[in-house]
Amino acid sequence: MINESKKPSNLLWLELGWLFICLPASLLLPISPWLKLCLVLSGVCYCVYQSKNMGLLKRRHLLYFDHYPGSWMMWLRFLIFVIISLILVAITMPESLFSVVTGNPSLWFGICIFYAVCSVYPQEFVYRVFFYKRYSGLIVNQRLLIGFNASLFCFAHVIFLNGLVFLLTFIGGVLFALTYQKSRSLLLTTLEHSAYGLWLFTLGLGEMLAFPGA
Repeated sequence: MINESKKPSNLLWLELGWLFICLPASLLLPISPWLKLCLVLSGVCYCVYQSKNMGLLKRRHLLYFDHYPGSWMMWLRFLIFVIISLILVAITMPESLFSVVTGNPSLWFGICIFYAVCSVYPQEFVYRVFFYKRYSGLIVNQRLLIGFNASLFCFAHVIFLNGLVFLLTFIGGVLFALTYQKSRSLLLTTLEHSAYGLWLFTLGLGEMLAFPGA
């Protein structure tokens, strides 16, 4: 297994910049969508290759789930988010409230499954499991590491060019990083991430995050 602490930090910083800054930014370039897809796939393949070298594609990393004493706090803050967001949407955008659930429940159900399995799980693997294993040694201060990780997660959504999306993804990035740092569970972090994303979709704000509408 590769010992990341022995790798030159400047090379790791360059690699991190390519994967987490250059590739998301490339989606904004006026180039062929196929070229954009190839660039993203190159990053995905590289992450998979390095993950295999680091031993991250094993059951204990992919499916680990154990009792986490802080899970009650995780769900309490989600409940607070649900209540506040429900009130805000009901007041400011009543026509959007639960529009997909009521208008096309089969679409809502299908997207829920697809989103959690094919979108959130890979995102959390790359931004939490892979990131922490490979780059955590670059930033010793844990608070700074969480903020940096959340900023990169926020930047991954740069293609939306939406201030509210940036705010929500940064806050979400902080919460998910905290959960992963404390639990080291990809499944638990995926569950938390899915809960927030699917609640926004259910609430009627899914189009903001490129979910299909009703």
